[in-house]
Amino acid sequence: MKSAVLNDDGTVHASSYFVTKSHSDNESKEKIIRAFEESIAHGLLFIDEKEMEMGGTGIAIPGPFDYRNGISLMTHKFQTLYEMNLKDWLIETTGIHPDLPVVFVHDANAVLYGEQWLGNAKDFDNTAVVTIGTGLGFTHSQNKTVQCNDWGSPFITIFKTQYGQGILEDYVSKRGILKIYSNIAGKIADKMKVIDIARLAGEGDIAALATFREAGRILSEVLAGILAEKNIECLLFAGQISRSFHYMETAIKEGLKEVGCLKRISPVSNIDYAAFYGVLQNIRHQKNKALINNNFQFINYDV
Repeated sequence: MKSAVLNDDGTVHASSYFVTKSHSDNESKEKIIRAFEESIAHGLLFIDEKEMEMGGTGIAIPGPFDYRNGISLMTHKFQTLYEMNLKDWLIETTGIHPDLPVVFVHDANAVLYGEQWLGNAKDFDNTAVVTIGTGLGFTHSQNKTVQCNDWGSPFITIFKTQYGQGILEDYVSKRGILKIYSNIAGKIADKMKVIDIARLAGEGDIAALATFREAGRILSEVLAGILAEKNIECLLFAGQISRSFHYMETAIKEGLKEVGCLKRISPVSNIDYAAFYGVLQNIRHQKNKALINNNFQFINYDV
């Protein structure tokens, strides 16, 4: 779980950057809540010490989630927070003024909002973002409008697309890359991390380089039709595994060379901060609506 304090213009106060264990997998409600409390308390203390004015709070978090009301609907992560209203909890327990915006944004959508505002998607109308980490995420925009379902999650999902002997996430994600490496290298990689395979790739290891190429080939095979159908001009990659994008780049671009609408394929402008920018943009949006309507309303992600 990562947090930071940003100015209204998107400037990140680097010394406010804070990381703590999220306890997202099969941990107690108390441990997870404590992680949220630590993150928020760290930011509030920074704001107080710097004599800043608090403008709002936002959280980028995966789905399923009721982003309008701040209610977790996840059962694969944060299981013990299921149906908990995090928005009410934040206001009640952290000292955040109830009149300030508190927004929740799907983590992939947050990256896309941020890239359209301050990043590599600024000059494009139709953009897609792929997030590669523990799981596999996808979101896209049309005419700079992020496409979401009624809950505020991405309108299109790719992680559960049928592929090979399972789903796409079995091949392009943390577990997928470890599985591919095991098959290519002929040895079990259950004690390795993707960063270890990336290090080997950097050292010229043939199996490691082939692993990233294969992951890129598989991903581009699934993406090609979607990108062409949605006339995507800019394809960006985020998530921790995207730090190794340069090892997948050739395979991805080769696999997508027939998608004529694509003008840019690259990582996001800043893997660490991209989601922060997007959350801030949603806070700014909500504050602007409040100035117009004279009351705070949650953003309608479908408009």
